[in-house]
Order: sequence, then structure tokens, then C-alpha cells
Amino acid sequence: MKAAVGYYGGRIASYAHEQPKCPVMLHFGTQDKHIPKVEVDKIRAAHPELEIYLYDADHGFNCDARASYNPEAAQIARERTLKFLTENLRS
Repeated sequence: MKAAVGYYGGRIASYAHEQPKCPVMLHFGTQDKHIPKVEVDKIRAAHPELEIYLYDADHGFNCDARASYNPEAAQIARERTLKFLTENLRS
């Protein structure tokens, strides 16, 4: 695997002790009741090298079929994700 991107990954903090084997980018919503900020902070503390972004949004902010869809956050996350993947998936 050359790169990985996670959107609102609720169980990632449980694996913060593990070392990623590729560049990783993560996106979380500050209003997400399923993933408290303390979990995001745990990931950041264990892996300061990761690109971790917080958005003023709820869980599922990137899914336009949900009431929690946040088009502004989704657009920013998508732009960041595409740039990250373009940079990391080059042959």
C-alpha cells in the first residue's frame, strides 16, 4: 500500500500504538459524538507525522446522503485528499 486516507475512523485511536506502513491522512469532525477529540489527540500524540484534519462538522460530513453532510468541509477534505493521493501514488 502506498498511501491511506480515513474519514471519521472511529476505531483508529485503538490502534494508535501501531506504526503505519505508508503515509496516512485522516479527517475528523469536531462535532462528531462518536469520535471524541480526546481520541484524535491520542492519534496525534502517537503519530505527529500524520496529516490529521479537523472540520467544524459532524460524523458523516462527507456523505451527501446524510443529514450531517457539510458541503464546505467535504470540499476541503476532498481537495486535501486528492492532493495527498496524487503526491503519494506516483509511480
